[in-house]
Amino acid sequence: MTQFKKIMIDLKTIKKHLTTNNISFLVDFYKTINIDKSGKYYYFKIFMGCSDGITNFLNNLKDDEIYLVNPLISIKCRYNDPYLTLSRQFLISNESKPALIQRYLANKLNQAEEDFEFDLDNFYLIFKYKSVKLDYRIFEDKKEKYTGGIRE
Repeated sequence: MTQFKKIMIDLKTIKKHLTTNNISFLVDFYKTINIDKSGKYYYFKIFMGCSDGITNFLNNLKDDEIYLVNPLISIKCRYNDPYLTLSRQFLISNESKPALIQRYLANKLNQAEEDFEFDLDNFYLIFKYKSVKLDYRIFEDKKEKYTGGIRE
């Protein structure tokens, strides 16, 4: 008989640590947590990806909510025009660190400019984002190492 165990993960603790010391990528979460991504996407535009714009974005997020962000780069900031996906999706909250996000995305932009041999004088950083829900998952405990839902 297989025994199932419910992991007691403090989801508020996870929220407090999302993108505070490192970027919290969606793929880095263990299968011990269900992530409901069924919400509607919204867009937040930041000219030249400035840190003040990122801070403003984070300050306007709801308390006790977790968000999935897909960072995009656009020249003309029109959704029907081509855009560049800057990185993998990551999770944030209003407690995430704007300087960490800005440094990470600036590094990704520099990498893209080198890899694709272009230079951007003016651009918009667009956060395509949605609220997500985290929930516990029941799983078989003989195969998993418990790390609070985040891969080590």
